[in-house]
Amino acid sequence: MVNHRLNTDVFIKRVNKEEYDRLRPSDIIDDKNLDLVKAVDELLGAVLPRDIKGLNILLKPNLLKSKDPLCITSWQLMATVAVLLKNRGAKVTVGDSPAFGNAIQVLKAAGILDFFSKIGIPCTGLSVPQKIGLPCGLDISISKKALETDIIFNLPRLKAHCQMGLTGAVKNLYGVVPGFRKALYHLLYGKESSLFARMIIEIGQQLPPTVNLMDATLCMHENGPSGGSPIWLGTVASSQSAHALDTTFYNAFGATPERIPIWKESQKMGIPCAFYQNIRFPWLSLEEIEETADFRLPGELDPIIFSPTRFIKGRVRSLLKGLAIGP
Repeated sequence: MVNHRLNTDVFIKRVNKEEYDRLRPSDIIDDKNLDLVKAVDELLGAVLPRDIKGLNILLKPNLLKSKDPLCITSWQLMATVAVLLKNRGAKVTVGDSPAFGNAIQVLKAAGILDFFSKIGIPCTGLSVPQKIGLPCGLDISISKKALETDIIFNLPRLKAHCQMGLTGAVKNLYGVVPGFRKALYHLLYGKESSLFARMIIEIGQQLPPTVNLMDATLCMHENGPSGGSPIWLGTVASSQSAHALDTTFYNAFGATPERIPIWKESQKMGIPCAFYQNIRFPWLSLEEIEETADFRLPGELDPIIFSPTRFIKGRVRSLLKGLAIGP
């Protein structure tokens, strides 16, 4: 039986910055009294099914690219969530389809790949496509692995975004689109921002049950999804609804739907958790977190559409990187 009330809840915890800064991967296994581990454990308990033993869970961080550590989900959150899911008996796989390079390359650059190998958690790209039709009329390829898992654990890093205003839980699920197809869909469908936003929303609706945890510890603001400025919010938040999680942060930063294409389209579609008044906060609310007042969204947004030249250059770079990495 689905708890519809729980679907509107957003659970928020604070994180100690000094502990976060000095954390090492091995600490997450050795010290269960860590502030971050305790906070995330409670956040998982609030949104996961009671028994996940034996379930296949795809842990889906943001692994945009390897050259900018701030543009990917922090290794601290990736490692903590992975360990806690494994401790609950789940069969965890870490996977994403980065815009640049591949998932293994990004995890290695983040210094966390060896840790996952040591604790027996496989890491993978989401490269094998399966075509599906969306209600908006578009035929889209989605990762076969993402479609076949039992649960997707969506783990975005909170970032400003030069095209979408802010990128969080809903946008992070666009990462289940394999490889170059993400850029291709920018080229094909980006001219109409409402259609592109609806496509992203409907991709999330086609996926298996999804739970969400926002890495809003060290965030990126002013610009993004890469090349922005760091800002410490010291917050982690979970919800069964990606829209509830994102709407919470939109509201905290004083954004309006007109500045956030995905938010505007989700309200147009009548998604309940795209309206702030429908969301409950059983623990903390972001209004109690003073640091959110300093978060700056980008100014005028860039066009969503990619030019053919940009698309071709991106494909050439990806192919060259693939040749450099080898089989």
